[in-house]
Amino acid sequence: MSFRTLCLWMLGSLLVASGIVVRVVPMDGHVRLLLVLTFCVALLTGIVYFFKLLARQPAAIFPAFFFLTLFVVWSVLGSKPPDDFMLRSVYLRQLRSFVGVKFQWGGESYEGIDCSGLARVALWQAMLKEGVKEVNPRLLGSTLWKFWWRDVGAKDIGEGKYHYTRVIGYAPKLAGYDTSKLKTGDMAVASASHIMVYDGRGKWIEANPQDGKVVINKAAPSSKREWFNTPVTLVRWWILSN
Repeated sequence: MSFRTLCLWMLGSLLVASGIVVRVVPMDGHVRLLLVLTFCVALLTGIVYFFKLLARQPAAIFPAFFFLTLFVVWSVLGSKPPDDFMLRSVYLRQLRSFVGVKFQWGGESYEGIDCSGLARVALWQAMLKEGVKEVNPRLLGSTLWKFWWRDVGAKDIGEGKYHYTRVIGYAPKLAGYDTSKLKTGDMAVASASHIMVYDGRGKWIEANPQDGKVVINKAAPSSKREWFNTPVTLVRWWILSN
């Protein structure tokens, strides 16, 4: 068996394994490692077949060199601050797309998700979509992949681990809280164990274990919901701090 064929078989096996695992296992370090390995093997396979093509058609080096140069220029010179308003809007849409998805501890997909997973996944999905739309390396480069790779929970988000968030305030409870100074996408971390994301108009979106799914509710003064009547730390994602 040639090396090229071996790479192809490995890639096929990893793609099948990844497709199955992400649907039946909560996203964790092992799953992320499998996905990164799959990507690396796919890249290696592409390089192997590129050199095979190059051996047959040497002129292929010129378009390859052009696209490589374009990528380097894009990465080095093309960085620009993201459009804060648009990124927030996309983030909000991604959050709402999870409404009704069942609650699952450690979950980070439409098969099941928890409170910190909801806040994180919706953000990296928004960064990816806006990055492609804006052709913005700041949203597509190492910042995105580091954020995807690092697993941060509610306590980490509340404490600003990796400098991913900053504290913008505190509240004795969300029920009846004046949200006029909040922006959509801001988060409330309750008891260092639960996260709610501000949806606008006094409403909060959360993956709630009591409801067993992702829900949106208004924090009215009369609300009896547990997390709306718990002291919270208000934080904002670093990428949305403009």
